[in-house]
This record gives sequence, structure tokens and C-alpha cells, in this order.
Amino acid sequence: MEPDSGQTVKALLVHPGTQHSFRLATQLEKHGCLGRFWTGIAYTPGSLLGRCVPHLPDRLKRHVINRRLAGVPRKRVRTRPLGELLAIWRLRAGRDEQSIFLNRNAAFQDHIPQGEFAISKAVVGFDTSSWILADRAASLGRVFILDQSHPHPLSFQKLVPRLQEECPDWAEDFPQRLPGLLRAEQAEHQSACKIVVASSFTKRTLIENGVSADKIVLNPYGVDLVAFVPVARPDSARPLRFLFLGALGARKGVPVLLDAWRSTARSDAELWLAGPTSARHLRMIPTLPGLRLVGKVPRVAPIMAQCDVLVLPSYFEGFGLVLLEALASGMPIITTDATAAPDLITDGVEGHIVPVGDAEAVRAAMQRFIDAPNELAKMSRSARECAERHTWDAYGDRWANLLQQVA
Repeated sequence: MEPDSGQTVKALLVHPGTQHSFRLATQLEKHGCLGRFWTGIAYTPGSLLGRCVPHLPDRLKRHVINRRLAGVPRKRVRTRPLGELLAIWRLRAGRDEQSIFLNRNAAFQDHIPQGEFAISKAVVGFDTSSWILADRAASLGRVFILDQSHPHPLSFQKLVPRLQEECPDWAEDFPQRLPGLLRAEQAEHQSACKIVVASSFTKRTLIENGVSADKIVLNPYGVDLVAFVPVARPDSARPLRFLFLGALGARKGVPVLLDAWRSTARSDAELWLAGPTSARHLRMIPTLPGLRLVGKVPRVAPIMAQCDVLVLPSYFEGFGLVLLEALASGMPIITTDATAAPDLITDGVEGHIVPVGDAEAVRAAMQRFIDAPNELAKMSRSARECAERHTWDAYGDRWANLLQQVA
């Protein structure tokens, strides 16, 4: 069967997991560009599962909420839940994570019927799950576009010795990338006519590992401006609250943040650490004035509504969606250039961008907020205005334009 002969490009979108593929499916459908979306598990708001999800306990809701597919007709969606459930079971059984996902992704790509490629002008896949997809697209003369959601893994492997040197007590056991996964990713990069990345940092890691800059297209993610909104801050009697939100580990820069707080801690400011942590890391968090360990939170927006400034001194971040969520909540940010921050904000206007691993720079940025609390309201307004320029609709518009250009 020949692809649609109309002006709008119909794309086959394939991702066995989640990441931002569900957002992309919704946007492509809105632009009339979605031919079919293949994924592992998905539900629509009006389905039986969709009607049950709002009534689930928060601990269960967390596992399925990102599988919600709104605005896409069921006829456009194909799922393969058994493969996904088997992968989840193997993970819980303690099997090797990289091997599980490599096998899951290979089986998923093989399972897609040939006819799905034939009726699409373009095929969109995601990193580590598209090497077979790319070959199948090429065999039918279809355009293949790769959505690269993570920086290049070899760049992270080069970073590991630095993490182990600068954060020896905190550095996790970072496993080497499986050779099979590295070969798969290299094949994806070679086969793609375009590689879409969400940050200049991700683009930089691809280029330094041999990917042609001409192939790479920057398209930052969006944020839900309804779910994340500014909340009126209480009077100045409440301590200024800094918030870290993410997994408490070395890669996210938590040891750097704690070093900064040791020389910042005072009675009129607080640092909240929110996110999952291991028992080993929990023992290494010191008792300091104003330091509060919140733990894993079921929802992000409510805790942002209680805090003033987000701090994410990450060493390696493909994007850092929490940065956009904070900006939409009216929170200035303190973060590094190893995130999407240089693509989102102007340093000193919506927050501060500091060098990676520099505890003194983090401390100085936090101190500026403490010393000049009147600046917070101004930067809060700028933060929200910044977020309003980065919507999911804008993200979808750029994707639709790219599809029209390359296909």
C-alpha cells in the first residue's frame, strides 16, 4: 500500500516505553501527522483503565500515569503489553537492566507489521530502540528520524572517573554500556536523516562522539502550563526555601549542593531535598540548619508550590524537565550548563547557570537570593514568562515543520 498522497506527512511513531513519546504522539495527531503510534502499554482517558486510574492509590498511580494517551484516537494506537510486562517482571527479579531493555527493544521492533511502514512517509524512533526500525524504513525508502532523548553514553563514561574523584563517597556503581547497545545506537545515528535533541548539551555530546552536526535538530521539550502555575508566596516571615528535586546521587550534583549548603545554612533559609535515595546515601546526608529531607514525592507541583528557588547542580542531564516545571511554577532556577538551561534561560534573569561541580558557585548563587529577597518576585515573573515560550504545542509545531521538510 502506498503512503497517503496528501500534503500532510503521516509518520509511524514507535517507542516501546514512554519518555516523551506520548507527548509527541498527541502533538503529531493534533497536526494531522500521526499515522500510527506503536508502544508497549497505553490507555486513553475514556477506556476502562483510564477511568480507574484517578481512583488508584498514589503509589500505583505513579506507575501508570505517564502511559495516559489523550487526544489520540484508538485506531491510531497499537500496543504490545506482554513484552513490556515481561521486561518489568525481569527487572524486579534482579536481571541485568541493559540486557532486558536491549532484548525488549529488539523484539518490539521485529513485531511491527511491514504494512505499517508502507503506509507512512516517515518513521520516527527513539534512541536505543530503533536500530532495526531504521533498517526496515530504509528497505522501503522511508525517511527515518531519531528522537535522541539522552546525551551520548560514551560522554557519560568519560565523566565517571571525575565523579568518582570528586564525589568518592557518593559515586554510584555506574555500569559500562553494553557493546550491543553501543552498536545499536551507532547504527541509529548513521541511519537517521535527522536526529532531534532537546538540548544543546545533548547535541554537544553527540558531536564529540562523531555524529555530524548537520544531522542534529534542536527542539526543546515543553511544559504543562495548567498543571504548573505560580502560587502566591507567603510573607517574608517564612524562610526562603531552596528545593532540589530528583534522585539523590552524584550525577545530579547532590554532594556539590550539600557542600554549598554547609557554608550557607542559616535560620532564614531552608534547603529541601526531595526524591528517592538509597540507604547508603541517606547515611551521608549531614544534619545541618535548615536542611530538610523530604523523600520521594507522589506529585511535583504541590512541593514546588511550597518552595521558592529550584537548585539542580547536575553533572549530566539530557534536558531536565524539572527545570521547565519550576519555571512554569514561577521558580527561578540554579543549575549548570550540563542541562537544557542555556537553551531556556538568560543567566541572571530567570536564574543562574553555574559551572559543573563548583560548590562555591552554587553557594554564591543561593546567597544572592538570600541577600536580595526583593529580586525573587521579579525573577519569578520572568521565570513564568520563560516557561510560556516553551509549550508542548510549540514543541509539536517544530516537529510538524521538520516532518514536512524532510519527507
